[in-house]
Amino acid sequence: MPFADKFRAMMEMPFPGEALGELVVESVEVGHEGRAAGHYAYPLRLVLRGRGGVAAVKRAIKPLFARRCTTFSGYGTPYQLWFGKPEIENLGQERYAVTGEGAGVRVHLEADLARFCAHLAAQGQFVAMPEEQAGLITAYLTEYQAEIQRQVGRYRTRIRRAERG
Repeated sequence: MPFADKFRAMMEMPFPGEALGELVVESVEVGHEGRAAGHYAYPLRLVLRGRGGVAAVKRAIKPLFARRCTTFSGYGTPYQLWFGKPEIENLGQERYAVTGEGAGVRVHLEADLARFCAHLAAQGQFVAMPEEQAGLITAYLTEYQAEIQRQVGRYRTRIRRAERG
């Protein structure tokens, strides 16, 4: 299961003090809750500061909340991550709370990739034999996991630095 810091990293959530659109991020909180086997929720709260009202907040968070991605648990299990619909609360003095919930659901990426390879082969667009396809898929997933591990590692380092001040 991907924990909250991995969700933050994969969804490229901003840090306090950074700009999000024309607004400044004051705080970021992300939790982690198991909902069912292979299904996790990430309650979140961002506090933003700046001019432009709720319309500016909506513009600022739209690219963030539109993001979807795939990550891997510590055991290598793939999960699809996304955000649900955010709610915006005017806190006064040009401050806004954005609350919502992210989701993480287990996916069967290896089987999906095998089906895609079979489709390409049936169309004559992929020449690898079925036994070669399995090796290609394994190599791709290994490389993909390593890439995500590096990305999350860099983000976790930024979290530790931000927490130290």
